[in-house]
Amino acid sequence: MCILACILVGVPNTELESFALSNLSSGVHCLVSDNGWKTIHASTMAYSILGLRGTQLVDAPAVWVDRIHPSDVDAIQAALDSLGDEERSITYRFRDANERYRWISFRCKKNSDETIVGFVSDATRARTLEYSNRIHLAGREALATLLDKSDLVDSINCFLQIIGEAIVVDRARLVRFRTDGKAFITHEWSKNQDTKRLELPSLIPNKAAQWWKEQLRQHNFIAIQSCKNDSFPDEVVEALKACAAGAVMAVPATIYGTVEGFVCFEVSGDRSWLPMEIEEAIHVVNGYARSVERRIDDRNQIAAEFNLRRSEEKYRQLTSHSPVILFGIDADGTFTLSEGLGLESMGAGAGDVVGKSVYQVYRNFPDILEQVNAALAGSESHGITHIGDNCFEVWFTPVWDEERMVVGLSGVAVDITRRSKLEQQQSIMMSELDHRVKNNIAAVMSLVSLSQQGATSIEDFAKSLDGRLHALAVAHSTLAKSHWNGACMRDILALTLQPYMSGSVSRIQFEGPDLELPGLLARPMCMVIHELATNAVKYGSLSNDVGSVVVTTELMSDNALRLSWVESDGPKIRVEQVQGTGTSLLEGLVDHEMHGTIALQFKEDGVVCEINVPLTVEE
Repeated sequence: MCILACILVGVPNTELESFALSNLSSGVHCLVSDNGWKTIHASTMAYSILGLRGTQLVDAPAVWVDRIHPSDVDAIQAALDSLGDEERSITYRFRDANERYRWISFRCKKNSDETIVGFVSDATRARTLEYSNRIHLAGREALATLLDKSDLVDSINCFLQIIGEAIVVDRARLVRFRTDGKAFITHEWSKNQDTKRLELPSLIPNKAAQWWKEQLRQHNFIAIQSCKNDSFPDEVVEALKACAAGAVMAVPATIYGTVEGFVCFEVSGDRSWLPMEIEEAIHVVNGYARSVERRIDDRNQIAAEFNLRRSEEKYRQLTSHSPVILFGIDADGTFTLSEGLGLESMGAGAGDVVGKSVYQVYRNFPDILEQVNAALAGSESHGITHIGDNCFEVWFTPVWDEERMVVGLSGVAVDITRRSKLEQQQSIMMSELDHRVKNNIAAVMSLVSLSQQGATSIEDFAKSLDGRLHALAVAHSTLAKSHWNGACMRDILALTLQPYMSGSVSRIQFEGPDLELPGLLARPMCMVIHELATNAVKYGSLSNDVGSVVVTTELMSDNALRLSWVESDGPKIRVEQVQGTGTSLLEGLVDHEMHGTIALQFKEDGVVCEINVPLTVEE
C-alpha cells in the first residue's frame, strides 16, 4: 500500500514503482461512493485485467458496477459499504469488452477520505481450477452414491442432486429411452424445492425423443446457450418444451454401446457452457452408465449363480436319491466327478476319488480299465462289472471338444446287485423246475405202469391210477406251500388221508411229534400213506365199520423218522390178497426214493407197517 500512498499524496513515482505498476499482474483501482460506487482512478494494468479499453472506467464511472455479474452486484456493494480500516479481498465476476465474464480478485482498504483503494488481479484461472476440482470431486461423490445405496431410484436422485449443485444449475433430469421408441423423464432434481415438480415418469413426445436421441448419437453432447433462439426448427422447440426456458446441456448415457437415455442440466437464464463442465458431465454420466452396467452384470451374475445353485441342488438331490453313480474322468484318467447314492454300496462317499487316477483305483479290475481305455479312444462302451459282492452295469461315453478331440469321458454306473441275484435265483429255480417236472413225469409213468400190472379191468386200472395221482397232487400242494423247502408230517397225513376220514374221525388217529420232512421226502411219503390207506380200505381195518388206524411218528437219535402204521379190528386178512403191486410200490418208494427201510406184517385184524427214513437224505 506504500506505492498507492505515494500516488495519493503527489509524491513522484520512482523507476521501480513505475515498472511495478506497468508490468506486474496487478493493477490499481480506486472507487468512491457517489450514489453507488464509481471509479475515480484505474491504472493501465487494471484496464488490461478487467478487459476494457482506454479510460472507459474513468469516462463512465458507473460502467464498473454495470458490468459486474448480476448475481454478484448486491454482494459487492454490501462488502464495500461495510469496509473499514481493515484490508479485505473481494472476488466477483466481471464482463469484459468481449462480453465474457472473468473472475476478478479485488484486495482493498478504505482511505481516510472514504475512498476505496486496492489492487485488482485476474482470478479466472484459479477459480476455474477450483470450480473444476469441485465438479470433479462432486462427480466422484455422485458416482459413489450409485454404489453405496442399494435403492437404485434413491441413488440416482442423489446422483442428480450432487452433480447438479456442483455445476450450478437449476434442474437436473434423467431421461430414458425404451425399446418401443418412447422416452420418459424418470428422475428429477430441482434446486428450488418450491418449483412445481413433474409427475414421474413423464412422457416426452415421440418426435422430441427422436431428436434428442439422434443429436446425442451424432455429437455425444448437446449444449444450448439459450432456448429462446427463434431460429430453432419446430422439432427442436418441441424437444426443449420439457426443459427450462434458458440454457440446456445434455449428455448421453450409453449402456452396452446403446444410447439408453441422457442426463439434462437446465438453468433458467442464458449460459455459456464451459468446456470443462461439458467434459466433466460426460465423464460423470459415463461413470453412471458403467455403474448401471455393473448393477446389471451383478444382477445377471446373481441370477446365473442362483440358477446354477438351483441346478446343482436339483442335480445333487437327484443323484443323492438315485441308486446310480455318476462320474467324470479327464483325458489323463483322473477322476473329476464322483456322485450318486450308489457309492454307498461300494463303501465310498461323494467325491472320494476325485483327483485320483482310475488306473490306480481300479488296478485290480482289468474289465473296467479296458472299458475306460475304449472310451478315451473315442468309442462308447458298456459292460457288467462285479466289485466285491456288488454287481454294476456301467456305460462309458467319450467327451469331445470343439475340435473333435477326446478330452475325457462321462459315465453312469447302476447297482444291479439285487437284479443279478434275482436272475441267478430265477435261473436256479428254472433248473430246479425242469428237474422236478422230469421227476414228476417219471413218477407218473411209473404209477401208470404199476397200476396197469395189478389191474383186472380198465375200471380197476383207472381207479387205482386216479388215487395214486391224487396222492401225488397232495404232495405237490403240500410242498408248494413251503416253496418246496419241505412239509410237516401232520399236513401230509391230514391231506392224504382226508378222503378216508368219513364217518367217525377217531377211526384214524395221529400220535407223536409233528416232524418236518425235506422236500425230496414229502412226495414219496404221500404216496406211501396213500398206498397204506388204499390197502386198509380194500382189505384192512377201514373196510368195515369198527376198524381203526393209529399212525405214530417218532424222531430217532440218528435224525431219522420212524413211522408206524397199525391197523386193528379189521377183517381177517389173507396174506396172498395183499402181496401185489401195492406192496412192490411201497418197497420201491421207501427203499429207492427215501433211502429207508420198511417192514410189513399182515396180522389177522390188520396190517402193521414200520418205516424208518433218514431226514438228511440228499438228492
